[in-house]
Amino acid sequence: MALSPGYKLILMLMVYTALSTYGLFKIKQSQLAIGFDFAFGFAFYLAGFGLWMYMLKLFDLSVAFPMAAGALIVATQLVSYGFLHESFTVMKACGSVLIIAGIFLIHARA
Repeated sequence: MALSPGYKLILMLMVYTALSTYGLFKIKQSQLAIGFDFAFGFAFYLAGFGLWMYMLKLFDLSVAFPMAAGALIVATQLVSYGFLHESFTVMKACGSVLIIAGIFLIHARA
């Protein structure tokens, strides 16, 4: 059974966000420009980029880009707070809620 374009976009967006966020996390965690963690993170980030390029072939840029950028911002904030012990303020939380609302609105209108 084939997925509808809307579900396909959400699924691909989730995988893209996970790959890119994990890649950024490992790069940040590596502390070195050369090493296993950096290479591992770069590979994940590169895989996310490859998926992003494929998504651009399937979906309108005006829909895919704001959804992907927003999802990546929110995921990066959560990972940074949870694993890198960076600050997560009330303002960041409010901004994340607005971004998530925007993602839902864009998806609903697509």
